[in-house]
Amino acid sequence: MRLRSLLVVVLVFVVASPALAYVPEKTPHRDAEAAARTAIGQRGALGTTAGIVLIRGGREFFSVNGGRPMAPASILKLATTATAIVKFGPDRRFATRALVSNRGAGVSTLSLVGGGDPTLATEVYRQHRYLPAPTDVIKRPAFPHGSATVDQLAARIKAAGVRSIGTLIADDSVFDSIKTQKGWLPRYLVNDPDVGYIEGLTINEGYGDLDQKTLVPNPALTAGKALASALNALGISVRRVTTARAPRGAAEVARVESPTVGEIVDFTNRYSINYNAEMLLKDIGASFGGRGSTAAGVAVVRSTMRALGVSTRGLVMTDGSGLSVLDRVTPRTVAGLLERILTKQGPGWDALRGSIPVAGEPGTLLKRMTGPLTKDRVYGKTGQIEHVRAMAGWVVPLDGVPIVYVAIFNNAPSPRALTKPLDVLGLLLALFPGT
Repeated sequence: MRLRSLLVVVLVFVVASPALAYVPEKTPHRDAEAAARTAIGQRGALGTTAGIVLIRGGREFFSVNGGRPMAPASILKLATTATAIVKFGPDRRFATRALVSNRGAGVSTLSLVGGGDPTLATEVYRQHRYLPAPTDVIKRPAFPHGSATVDQLAARIKAAGVRSIGTLIADDSVFDSIKTQKGWLPRYLVNDPDVGYIEGLTINEGYGDLDQKTLVPNPALTAGKALASALNALGISVRRVTTARAPRGAAEVARVESPTVGEIVDFTNRYSINYNAEMLLKDIGASFGGRGSTAAGVAVVRSTMRALGVSTRGLVMTDGSGLSVLDRVTPRTVAGLLERILTKQGPGWDALRGSIPVAGEPGTLLKRMTGPLTKDRVYGKTGQIEHVRAMAGWVVPLDGVPIVYVAIFNNAPSPRALTKPLDVLGLLLALFPGT
């Protein structure tokens, strides 16, 4: 079966069903329509808009609304993480430092200076969140060596000879003071929040509990108090904890470092971690945009996309994760970026390719497309927010020549019903024997 015929099968449901308010570029044959209704069923709702682009061998050969700006949900993380890899390289780490105002056992001021590490944690949280677990890894993602902890930093401060501290300053000035992003719905930050507050010095992803049900209102102060507690446990007294900038001339006495950018990117895309994407975007701004702000990070993302030859026409980026309901990107832009991710060579690009979830493997596609025709052959970054479902990646079909695909659905009153068509699209592309 020709690829266009296979796509018509999917499009009958996603864009041509009477229940949907869109007409595709080609009118499907009746037998294809019947096959679609049998294979996929009649789900969806009035008003859904579909955007689909396919690329094979560097050539775009199929497009529905390819140039239309659409809400991308979490597939926007591809732009953030690709820029992080391009600009930082896969081996960069983010340091959290302890600076002292004077040398000796008794320190008048010790400053805990954040470096934008999205994974800094307490040891308890690290054990719970960042180390390999025998249970469902989609819920318990892991770094190969865990993350840096304030407990480790406390031990290094003690090893440097510090025995008492007058004032412990928590310094989060690497980022601006804006904790949230435009277009985030209020529910994102309450009652089982989707993301923590974005500050330059944060522990435990901004959560106040191991189950990630609550956020701490002042992440920097919380981090400072956690370090003070760890120091106290080692016999080092701390008189008070406050937030401020580190004094000029303070000298570094200890530091801890994050996992590599490559590892953070893998974690971010494989498990769709909103917090990491937001922190990475501000890290990008701080290092390459002149300021640790979302706006500065977005400017670097746009320039990086253009340098890669990826169009930014229609791109509206108000955060790094795709949570914002104001974000917009065209399917064609996402497809162009994926084409670069798939074909470019080098350690950074290898890390980025390896971060894309794979059907039936640990990550957001662990329990999707697990049959023999799709498992380990469909690669896809998923996305879902209010009335949005999306998936973008590539499929290795029967002839072994990858097909880059982007499928975005907006304005769906029943977005859960669109998961099946996305999986069917992956299956049909996997079955494709050649053009």
